[in-house]
Amino acid sequence: MYENMPEPRQNVFLCKKHIIHKNEKLLSPCRGKKCKQCKKQKVGGFTNPRHVCNPFGYLYLFPLICENCAIKYELCAWCR
Repeated sequence: MYENMPEPRQNVFLCKKHIIHKNEKLLSPCRGKKCKQCKKQKVGGFTNPRHVCNPFGYLYLFPLICENCAIKYELCAWCR
């Protein structure tokens, strides 16, 4: 069931503005959003501390670039 789930990594490239996301865990397999850097559909969804129950499913937090690009280019994944 979870064989396509990427290994969670500690994202060391967080800017001061987005340091609040340091404790979020990778929860969703790569689906839904494309990476703004490499254009591949491999951005994973993270836990959402402000999630409220709804009938439509879990509301994930999606960074703008994938973890691989954040590490490779030393960019904050959450910045525009």
